[in-house]
Amino acid sequence: MNKYTQRFIKNLVKQGDAIDISNSLSREAIPEGYYRVGYSKGVNGINGLILKGISGKLYVVTKSNTAINIF
Repeated sequence: MNKYTQRFIKNLVKQGDAIDISNSLSREAIPEGYYRVGYSKGVNGINGLILKGISGKLYVVTKSNTAINIF
């Protein structure tokens, strides 16, 4: 897994390259198998994730909330 900045992860969503799943409360937000590609680390721990689906779509978690622990 690679380390990225949180700014980079948020820019993926702004550019339309990734789908933001930060407010999801279950794994059903991603309708396919996935694996972790990268993360963002801050003072209080991990605050962002980049996930890649089997089809190649990117999904991101841009907040340090419950979604970090679910995915």
